[in-house]
Amino acid sequence: MRVRIWLWIWLWVCLPRSMACPAQVTIYRDAFGVPSIEAPSLRSALYGLGYVMAQDCAVQMARNYRLARGRLAEVDGRRLLLQDGLIRSLGIEALAEQRARTLSGPLAELLTAFCAGANRALEEQRARLPDWVEPFTLVDVLANAQLINIAFPLYDIAGNLLPGAGSNQFAVASRRSASGHAILSMDPHLPWSEPFLWYEFALYTPELVFRGITVPGAPLGVMGHNDRVAWCMTNNDPDLYDLFTVRVNPDNPKQYSYHGVWRDFEEVTQELRWRENGQMRTQVQRVRRTAWGPLLPFRLQALRIASLGTWDMLEQTLEMMRARDVGQFRAALQRRGLSMWNIVYADVTGRIGYQYNAHLPRRDPDVDWQRPVPGDTAKTQWGDLWALEDLPHIVDPPSGLLVNANSAPWLTPVGAGIRAEGWPTYVTSHGRTSRYTRLAELLSADPKVSVAEAKRYATDTLIPGALATVARLQQAAIRWKDRASGLQEALAVLRRWNGRADVGSAGAPLYAAWLRTGRPALDLARKALQGGDWTPEEQEAALVALRQAAEAVRRDHGSLRVPWGRVQRAQRGDVTAPVAGFNGPGDIVAVMPTWGSYRDGVIRATGGSSFRMIVELDPSGVRSWSILPYGNAQDPASPHYADQMRLYGRGEYRPTHFGLKNARRHARSRRTLQPSF
Repeated sequence: MRVRIWLWIWLWVCLPRSMACPAQVTIYRDAFGVPSIEAPSLRSALYGLGYVMAQDCAVQMARNYRLARGRLAEVDGRRLLLQDGLIRSLGIEALAEQRARTLSGPLAELLTAFCAGANRALEEQRARLPDWVEPFTLVDVLANAQLINIAFPLYDIAGNLLPGAGSNQFAVASRRSASGHAILSMDPHLPWSEPFLWYEFALYTPELVFRGITVPGAPLGVMGHNDRVAWCMTNNDPDLYDLFTVRVNPDNPKQYSYHGVWRDFEEVTQELRWRENGQMRTQVQRVRRTAWGPLLPFRLQALRIASLGTWDMLEQTLEMMRARDVGQFRAALQRRGLSMWNIVYADVTGRIGYQYNAHLPRRDPDVDWQRPVPGDTAKTQWGDLWALEDLPHIVDPPSGLLVNANSAPWLTPVGAGIRAEGWPTYVTSHGRTSRYTRLAELLSADPKVSVAEAKRYATDTLIPGALATVARLQQAAIRWKDRASGLQEALAVLRRWNGRADVGSAGAPLYAAWLRTGRPALDLARKALQGGDWTPEEQEAALVALRQAAEAVRRDHGSLRVPWGRVQRAQRGDVTAPVAGFNGPGDIVAVMPTWGSYRDGVIRATGGSSFRMIVELDPSGVRSWSILPYGNAQDPASPHYADQMRLYGRGEYRPTHFGLKNARRHARSRRTLQPSF
């Protein structure tokens, strides 16, 4: 009997937990509530991911699912009917329902497990959730995946892409890093509001490990790293949609010309609902669909989106997460399941690579694809997809540096490596950005980049052209002494300023106020940025603007020596924090951009870097550091709703404690689950 007892003790202590309980999932949460999920299989891990995501983001998941299905007006009211109508007319919900009926095999098991875990968390929270939050289904997850994949084309169509919004990323090959290991920096720039909110997590299974981010409701990582490879993305600008002018058959109004061939319109009737005064209202939407897509309201124009209805994005994401080196990662991209993105990646062997990725059909180069095109001619017929090998790409650039900040793909390998000529405008029209110029300058000047330096470069707050502008203001004050009368303090504040938008910078508020005085100041700042000198008349106008700016700063803050962190602030719930960074007009944007509305002397920051991560790809153990501008939970009652804001605002990172041993060692809580599948 004693031998048997000792045998059981030995089995419990010495065997892996997954052997002690085959399907058991263990969730470790760190000081910021970020979950690390240990499981014996990927299926069990996704059950755990669904569970923790719904613990932290149940309402946000439900909102994202309703948005994807064109049903958000059922929560928020009539003002969202137009948005719902567009999404429903695209048929995203119907596509997801059809895919859910035919989905089988490992992917179906993974997504079903994710929903099961999420629904378990919903049941546990049912008493405090809104009544419209319903159990999640495969259709929800699939519709959300479709919407994520076409989100940027849709926002472009709606004209809602924010000026200045973009992203930064860079990679340093092992021979250019201080440690001898490749370094990757990711930094997507988005509004800090739905649906652009990130959820950070880690998975540890025998078949796959991962640390990174996804969108609430999505079961797979968007960008991040495993124990061998890291990757990130920035917005590129392939033309992923077209508007086709529809010619109706004059002898049969139920037909239209599809590149010269008469086809019947598809007539669809669907019900749109919205919430009003606690009651659900209904209206009928009639949609005419073509082979391109739906007709837009009140126009004989049909919308076609290249990647709508394709489903390889989920399988491709899994392959990316499983990749063991640069070669396998490039192979995963061959599916072309992702609609777009500049993709930069690196591995533990020190290699780095770049791919201009786009689910992009070939088009006739003689057609102006920037405008609606006639649908009754063969010239506007889409061709086959561009092969990835035919789009801009490079592996192991000679400089050992890759930088992309929504800049032209041929600029990405710093120095040279990708041809700059011959690309159709529908492939790309991007050029140089101030963020790219600054990052390329910083990295090129550093022969051996350390992790600390990579963090500093990624959060650089130098305002483009600010120091050159201040120098010209000082010159103007010497020439126009009468105009400069009473401006000595303002000129002294600017003279002592380092041109940065750090939270403690005392010159940034005055300079920002000078830019806000109007077009003359903006034009002069751009001229200084480009190296041009000001005329005497421009110098005089600049000093007049400086006087106006000084009066505004004194009125709002009582002093010209106010720190930038008092002017630019973020708020979430009851938490407020100063935020570094600068997002001015045009290309006057710092590497660390922060934007928001200006009112009563304060910039209320609402967007900028939406997630930052630095990865050092050491083959003996990958290390990473990350930060969110808010917190990892979307529940205002959670202690992790805004607990990263202050660190983020100062341009700092926190260690991710990547690796299962580290996750256990740094865990502030531990929870075990037995999956219900």
